Amino acid sequence: MTPDSGEWFRQAQYDLGTAESLVSAGRYPPVIFFCHLALEKALKALYIEKFNDNPDKTHSLIFLVEILELELPQEYMESLFVINRIGITGRYPHNLDVVLEQYTKGKTEKILRETKEILTWLTHKSSKR
Repeated sequence: MTPDSGEWFRQAQYDLGTAESLVSAGRYPPVIFFCHLALEKALKALYIEKFNDNPDKTHSLIFLVEILELELPQEYMESLFVINRIGITGRYPHNLDVVLEQYTKGKTEKILRETKEILTWLTHKSSKR
């Protein structure tokens, strides 16, 4: 792992771009995974800046927010809880038919919008921006 927070933020943006491409392609379930991944990398970038160390090995967005002592706006925390819970969908096999029914275009676009907003907020918290 690189201890360069700028690289972590750069890859978070790249993953967000991947999520946008997947929406355009109509491949909705993996969008959730890449939204989660983008937020995870941004939070880990802030971890590097705060602790001058590589982040803990975790996929929990909530844990990272807590350890960083971030005070996100309430609506962002609510979105983060949802993304944290459903981000597992793309990480482990589930019944594809059920997942395809759950993650409609509208629901997926909403999650992508919320991810963009949170990622922008996290980026502004960076001491290196």
